[in-house]
Amino acid sequence: ELLGEEAYDIAQLSRNSSFYTPIPVVDNIWDAVRRLGFKGGNILEGSAGIGNMLQQMPEDISSKSSIHAVELEQATGNILKLLYPDAKVEIQGFQDTKVANGSIDLAITNVPFVPGLHVNDTTGDKDLSKKFKDIHDYCIAKNIRKLRQGGIGVFITTKSSLDNSDKLRSWITGEGQTDVIGAFRLNKNTFGGADATSDIIIVRKRVNGVKSPNAIDVSDVSTERSVTYYDKDGNARPISIRYNKYFIDHPEDMGGKMYAGFERKDTYRPTSVALFAENGIDQQKELERWANGFEDMSLKDGMSENVLDEQLNDIHETAGNIKEGAMVLNEKGEFIGFDCIIGNPP
Repeated sequence: ELLGEEAYDIAQLSRNSSFYTPIPVVDNIWDAVRRLGFKGGNILEGSAGIGNMLQQMPEDISSKSSIHAVELEQATGNILKLLYPDAKVEIQGFQDTKVANGSIDLAITNVPFVPGLHVNDTTGDKDLSKKFKDIHDYCIAKNIRKLRQGGIGVFITTKSSLDNSDKLRSWITGEGQTDVIGAFRLNKNTFGGADATSDIIIVRKRVNGVKSPNAIDVSDVSTERSVTYYDKDGNARPISIRYNKYFIDHPEDMGGKMYAGFERKDTYRPTSVALFAENGIDQQKELERWANGFEDMSLKDGMSENVLDEQLNDIHETAGNIKEGAMVLNEKGEFIGFDCIIGNPP
């Protein structure tokens, strides 16, 4: 009654995808971001909810940042606006949100996951919505496209992105010019009612096309083991416990162990493979270890002092060739004037 018919319909629709990120998970994500050397900048939250990601942002980072938050559901988006009056909040789908390429220092979000949902991007990223039919993979790709060189992307997504989407993994390191520098798998109990295995993926946009020395390989999927499931009629069905090889090689970066459902007495999804909580594995403790294991990458990924010096020399030379009284436009077509230019160009 309070929402009205239209807002109620939108809220009802969002029930399939609105699983808010637990605060302990968010806190560890910000620990990882800080360890990577991020101190502030342009921050994009493309699926913000009521702002759990923003709420836990360290104050020293928040005070030096400009925040752009997007939320589809109307009531939730209006709450977000009230809670974060200084942020740019847009109540619409991420597919309808225009963000300049190369303008974001940190993209951080729990991407929407609705099986079978395909969106049509109405902005300059229509090619991505055509390429990626799953909304979670599309959102990851669009966020990556918005990152500046050296920018960081942190995404919580379904395990499908790393286990099933060869197309996304190839795009990230290819056209996306980005490296995955960290991945942690959360067990199926993490998001309460979602009952889904999720991954935290951290990426960093390459600088001058140079691969990050901290890059990890998530390109391959492998079979850890095979098991046999017998249905109620006694028919045997082989099941491969198959998932991203990075996690097979680094089980410490998982908050449990991968099983077929029937192995853990899951009669609802007996043949599906998921990460189950496991005795002896403390997910929170392992997540904290993982989050604090990153290194400051402020001057890594090919951005050496020599490269910076060369770029500054190019800027000085360009500035010297501009005649007095000339009109200068930036990449957005806005008029600017200057006496001296100095900086790290994209």
